[in-house]
Amino acid sequence: MKTLSVAAAALSLVMATNAVADWPEKPVKLVVPFAAGGTTDLTARAFQQAANTEKLLSEPVSVVNIGGHFSMGLRQVKDAEPDGHTFTIMHVALMTGQASGMLDFGYKDFVPVARMGAFCEVAAVRSDLGVKSVDELLQKAADKPDSVVAGVNLGALNHTFMLMLEDLKPGAKFRFVQTGGDAKSYTALAGKHTDAGAMAAGSAISYTRSGDQMNPDSGITLLAYSGPERNPGLPEVPTLKELGHDIEFCIDMWYFAPKGTPKAAIDGFASAVKQSLDTEVVQKYFKSKAMVGSYLAGDALAKNLDEQWVRIEPVAKRAKKK
Repeated sequence: MKTLSVAAAALSLVMATNAVADWPEKPVKLVVPFAAGGTTDLTARAFQQAANTEKLLSEPVSVVNIGGHFSMGLRQVKDAEPDGHTFTIMHVALMTGQASGMLDFGYKDFVPVARMGAFCEVAAVRSDLGVKSVDELLQKAADKPDSVVAGVNLGALNHTFMLMLEDLKPGAKFRFVQTGGDAKSYTALAGKHTDAGAMAAGSAISYTRSGDQMNPDSGITLLAYSGPERNPGLPEVPTLKELGHDIEFCIDMWYFAPKGTPKAAIDGFASAVKQSLDTEVVQKYFKSKAMVGSYLAGDALAKNLDEQWVRIEPVAKRAKKK
């Protein structure tokens, strides 16, 4: 009996080892639920390049962009076959979308895989609006409520950030319209279809700078950065705290998988994310976007997600009324 138990234990160990060794069995698909060009997409592609160049996985990682409202891409991953070869990258918009009623699912409908890094938002206006500061923007929104058109991804993080800005000035009220993530929000601003908006610092750098200089033809003016200190990539843009507003709005990047995804795949992908943080590709990307690596996985990540939900839900619920 004892011999059989030992043999069974040994067989289980071999099977477990083989399960890890056999993953992945085919290319790994990483779904970005936004159009190409935004910070979420750029972060995914930095990881993809590191994973493929450094052979962090035995099969290549492919990035698939699904534009439109971010709910579409997330739903595809949520409902995908949990075979260990489909993942998504997302941020707090998954929580704000659920709390605001834009989504009928949330972060607990996925398996959390890993946290990679964080970025902070920048407030912006179209250049010909005649607004040079956040206070001027808020005064304009207070003097004529609903006259300032703010392009956002409804229920997502830029929507939540703009709601937080509204709170800084009694009576200020933006007229929110759906534009999308960073890439489409920038296009709407530069094309004069909207008056104001917000985007991640990385996107703001890409859209408004030529080398080390601001591009005067970008079509937008950056008003304030929501990080704890000035962004090295946007040294001329003041923080909200410098302007007397006690607000920080920095966003974690999370990887998720469909419920039921094998643990070997979860652990393997998380390990690749962790290893990617030490690669030149990701370090260079983070530096260029002033992002910070902040790896978490497993129970620690699950706990952190629950803590963020407690903080985010009350604020994001207000988006239902906008």
